[in-house]
Amino acid sequence: MAAIIKDRQRPVVPFVLNRLAPVVAGLSLLLLVEFAHGSDLLAYQFDDNMLLGSSSGQLSRFNNPDQFDPGVYNVDLFVNGAFISRQSVEFRRRDLESGPVTVPCLSDRFLVRDARVLPNKLVTTPSSASQEPAGDAQLSSESICKTLGERVPGSAYKFDVAALRLDLSIPQALMDNKPRGSVSTDELDAGSTMAFVNYDSSYYRSRYTGQGGATSNYGYLGLNSGINLGLWRFRQQGTYRYSDYGGETTRSYNAIRTYGQRALPSLRSEMTVGDSYTPGSLFSSLAYRGVQLATDDRMLPDSMQGYAPQVRGTASTNARVIVSQNGHDIYETTVAPGPFVIDDLGGTSYQGDLDVRVVEADGRVSTFTVPFAAVPDSMRPGQSRYSATLGQARYYDDDTQDLFGDATYQRGISNSLTANLGARVGDRYLAFLGGGVLATELGAFGFNTTFSDATAENDERKQGWRAEATYSRTFQPTATTLNLAGYRYSTDGFRDLSDVLGVRHAEKEGTNWMSTTYQQRNQYLLSVNQSLGGLGSLYISGSTADYYDGSSRDTQLQFGYTNTWRDLAYNLSYTRQKSVHYNPNYNNDQLPDYITRDESRNTYDDSVVMLALSLPLTSDSNSPYLSSSISHRSGDSKGETYQSGLSGTLGEARTTSYNLSASRDSEDHTTGWGGMLQQQMPSATVGATYSQGNGYKQGSVSARGAAVVHSGGVTLGPYLSDTFGLVEAKGATGATIRGGRGAKIDGSGYALVPSLTPYRYNPVGLDPQGIDKQAELVETDRQVAPYAGAMVKLQFKTLTGHALLIRALRADGSTLPLGANVRDAKGVNIGMVGQGGQLYARAEGTRGYLLVQWGDAADEKCQLAYDLTGQPSDQALVRLQATCTPVTS
Repeated sequence: MAAIIKDRQRPVVPFVLNRLAPVVAGLSLLLLVEFAHGSDLLAYQFDDNMLLGSSSGQLSRFNNPDQFDPGVYNVDLFVNGAFISRQSVEFRRRDLESGPVTVPCLSDRFLVRDARVLPNKLVTTPSSASQEPAGDAQLSSESICKTLGERVPGSAYKFDVAALRLDLSIPQALMDNKPRGSVSTDELDAGSTMAFVNYDSSYYRSRYTGQGGATSNYGYLGLNSGINLGLWRFRQQGTYRYSDYGGETTRSYNAIRTYGQRALPSLRSEMTVGDSYTPGSLFSSLAYRGVQLATDDRMLPDSMQGYAPQVRGTASTNARVIVSQNGHDIYETTVAPGPFVIDDLGGTSYQGDLDVRVVEADGRVSTFTVPFAAVPDSMRPGQSRYSATLGQARYYDDDTQDLFGDATYQRGISNSLTANLGARVGDRYLAFLGGGVLATELGAFGFNTTFSDATAENDERKQGWRAEATYSRTFQPTATTLNLAGYRYSTDGFRDLSDVLGVRHAEKEGTNWMSTTYQQRNQYLLSVNQSLGGLGSLYISGSTADYYDGSSRDTQLQFGYTNTWRDLAYNLSYTRQKSVHYNPNYNNDQLPDYITRDESRNTYDDSVVMLALSLPLTSDSNSPYLSSSISHRSGDSKGETYQSGLSGTLGEARTTSYNLSASRDSEDHTTGWGGMLQQQMPSATVGATYSQGNGYKQGSVSARGAAVVHSGGVTLGPYLSDTFGLVEAKGATGATIRGGRGAKIDGSGYALVPSLTPYRYNPVGLDPQGIDKQAELVETDRQVAPYAGAMVKLQFKTLTGHALLIRALRADGSTLPLGANVRDAKGVNIGMVGQGGQLYARAEGTRGYLLVQWGDAADEKCQLAYDLTGQPSDQALVRLQATCTPVTS
């Protein structure tokens, strides 16, 4: 009989369990009975005299539902079903009128701070009766071994030994009820001192065989690295680019952010020192070098609490897609031919349109803009949010005159009103902002107005106003979601600080300053989603803006309809992008004779209508998909493009993905084909693409992953988020991290958990399938609540050695008592004797002994020796016959 381990692990030995199924079922039923003092559970009665083949039984002690071995257990604590923490709890035996019970020993401090019992509802003990219950520092930390009902009237506890879970049931009226999802600061894990680097690399090579012929080589390496020291975390993010075209080679490294950051939980804030970005929730986001103190809303619980738009587009070949914001690349990936959606943008500011470039395999480049502005930002009554930044603006000049400071404050006044205030100060620049959000039954209305006083073009002083109005609502009867409707108007004299600094720098360099906000007059934004139920869904988004030169205008529109018919999914979309910009050096009515009206402007006008179809080839969940599309282009580029492709995943874990495609362009009379293959491995994700067509051949390779340096060495794994975990499970080589993107325990006993949610409890689990035969997981699940940016080390207990199934007899030939405790050489209780005197254990060495005990008398325990000499080292389970000899000392 396999001994029942007093922790989370359930040893998996299929062929043994098949033979012992009746015994396993009986004892599982026995030990999974919920132990609850004072409950109305059905009373189980066990009579040792009815056990056959045993001289004495040890099961009658389970007749009391609170009967289990006293001791210290590492348990998961739950209060009213909500996880609180994982900690060691001592259990002691108490004699009550109803009989002996085993009770948890809990302190007043735990019940008040962690279980959130109101101090005045806690029954005081002699050692704490004279203490004031209001302050945490005055609460006793001494563990008191009484039933929970004696401590908190009307309460009860329940301990599941098999799952090591202790449930406390406490009346809500006696509790200091916190918002759902709250995590105590004491439970937050700052992590360990480690260093990491994320890498995202690709090499792209194209050869054009047309007129003259040419070869283009392009390399990209994105690095995001950091090190943690206590609560301080230091980060550096940058990109390296290599380009070789027509014999001209360029190399460059761009440091995007280099900063140190520290959480300040008492202020619900975060301090940042170095190169980073202002939040941009009210003023436009600005890159700075300096110091910032700002509210971190991630510290709020879920019930008290983001946003980045989806980027939709279409690629004709295996293409590179680069997303930029405020002139800086923030995202890059390679996509297959056809429609694509990017919905995992990170690092974006709250305002600033996203510029998207699609670089095709044949060298063609198409661009479009995705409007990006914050939705109305209502806040709960009494809540507030602030940010304060002091530093030097980056990317404009190294001149110290680029020093600036800004501060914003938002406050929830009532359920329907939020107030906004802000100020931004720089060299010969001043701006004030005021406004708010009004939430009504008709939707959320946001309004902000900003006054600026700036010395900008040719040292001229400009003063002006900008007014912004936004609206958001979901119309429930029609399921229409108006994500954002916005209007912005600026007077001729209004200037944003980023434009002021840009103009000053351009004048020094003798160039022109251009941006989407400079001298903008009007801007309209709209984004709507409409569900049609079984008839599909519609979406529409668009924007238009004009400028004070009287002729420049930017317009973009996206419209789409999606639906399915049986297994066929189809999408009809229309995209329009048009921009006209005139040279600001020329007055509209006074052009030089040698420049025509058309030559003084830059224009772009393109429209695409597309129908895309997708169909699985089989009913299997791993079925490949056949996709086809036809698109019609008008404007600057004309013609039709026809595409077909086959895509899918391979393997039970779906870690291998592929795509094959072919296309035909009616305008250029060109045909192309290509393929993509990507493999997700425990230590990295690698991929390759190839395509060719009339006049070009293209190929690329890519690799994405991470490396972590820690006290135990270097561990490789998937791409990491800023907050992640390192699992240590010595000897558990081959075990898989649940939700770890294929990460497995390596030969050194480590693996990476790619992402953890900060300020939330995160379950981390190990799947023992594939584990080394000579190892066993004592625990398979943990919980952790990390600070933002923490690198948390999670240690899982393991047992290594040979798995033994021993059939033992006592020295007089009698069978060992059923239910007798079994301890290893270190005195750890590892289980009990099963039917027929069989027991299960895992031996670390080739020789040793186990102690079997069924009472306190000298003749109620014996010693069981084992010797594995000559046994195969790779045997999954070793069966032994042994005699349990009396203990001599």
